[in-house]
Amino acid sequence: MNIFNEIIKSPCETAVALGYFDGIHLGHQQVIKNAVACKQQGLTPVVFTFQENPANLVTGKKVQNLMMNDQKFRFLSYMKVEYTYCVDFSDVMDMSAAEFVQEILVNTLKAKKVFCGFNYHFGSGAQGDAERLKELCEKYDIEVVTVAPVMYKDEPISSTRIRHSLKQGKIQDVSHMLGREFSYRLPVHKGNQLGRQMGTPTFNQPMPSDLILPKYGVYASAVNVGGRYACGVTNIGVKPTVGSDGPLSETWMPREHCGELYGKEIEVRLLDFIRSETKFVSVIELKAAILADGEQALKIFDGK
Repeated sequence: MNIFNEIIKSPCETAVALGYFDGIHLGHQQVIKNAVACKQQGLTPVVFTFQENPANLVTGKKVQNLMMNDQKFRFLSYMKVEYTYCVDFSDVMDMSAAEFVQEILVNTLKAKKVFCGFNYHFGSGAQGDAERLKELCEKYDIEVVTVAPVMYKDEPISSTRIRHSLKQGKIQDVSHMLGREFSYRLPVHKGNQLGRQMGTPTFNQPMPSDLILPKYGVYASAVNVGGRYACGVTNIGVKPTVGSDGPLSETWMPREHCGELYGKEIEVRLLDFIRSETKFVSVIELKAAILADGEQALKIFDGK
């Protein structure tokens, strides 16, 4: 997959999926799959997206993402997208709806088909919606398809719903809406090695400030170890018993030897919520709780 961070002309005619696609949940996947299917018609499947959530610039409030950009790119490549334009939102935010269609869809992307979600907005001040997009594209003979929402529990799946469920520790709901487990791939940093001293060696991954923080607590997880997945017990939080410098993902693998992981990027998938983060009065109580968490995590992992 080719990734462009600037607005440069496409060498070929395209089918374009429009959206920020935070998390690439099941609703997003339907939009993107429609564009990819146009490859059979000789059109190159393209995603046009942004380096950061447009809401950050529009509202001035920081919206934490469901996935980092490198993870997004890997997933789009897996979906067979050929070109991804991931540009600075400020490059287009002042364009009117008509200017966006002419400059981006027509002149830059050479779009012949365009796909968007039911709640898509574009143009300065979000003045354009899906219907306006159809009207503007019609004179350029560009077909616009508005993809219906994918429903879960009688409501449309959205990134906002997923973020809310993560904050509540409702991991099963998150997995159903994403179509896969919530995951992150982050570098391992050296910790205080207390887990090693307790016989439950862990690896630590500081959580980036722009990545969503799930509810603080302990999770059953699946850890990618050399291309295979092993059971993990992952604590997300600030380690209230012993303390940490900031939000951290700390994982113990009951059946595996951690080995030397410092500096490596490790993928962790959250399978289910086990318990809230707790401050224990002693390291002995902490160890007992970790071992009990391990037994529960193994049952969840083996049941998948």
